[in-house]
Amino acid sequence: MLLRPLQALLLIASLLLANLAFALQWSELTPPQQLALAPLAGEWNNLPEKRQQYLIKLAKHYPKLTPEKKVQFHKQIVPWSKLTAEQRLRAREKHQALSKAPPEKREAIKKMVLEKQATQAASSVSPATTAR
Repeated sequence: MLLRPLQALLLIASLLLANLAFALQWSELTPPQQLALAPLAGEWNNLPEKRQQYLIKLAKHYPKLTPEKKVQFHKQIVPWSKLTAEQRLRAREKHQALSKAPPEKREAIKKMVLEKQATQAASSVSPATTAR
């Protein structure tokens, strides 16, 4: 009677361990991959294998980027890595729609987004920080 629940538990444990077995440790990445994914070094070993594989694909483009684009890549890789697949899809769709918009409208949207970000950043400053 106790054997069936124990077998089920062992099966679940083995499936979980099998999933972890394919995840790469930070030390297993190549030096170019580590350079591209450096902002994620501290959390890399805890990322799911699927997310790691996706990020490794992104990292392949890093050596070809201009220095300015490399800075932008590093700035955006951490928040991007935390998005769900659905959130990334929505972000891509918004980016495509924005790129098809006339230049004047793009600039207006960018300005609006920057203003919103500045407002959010200002409201997230704690009173203790501003009292200095």
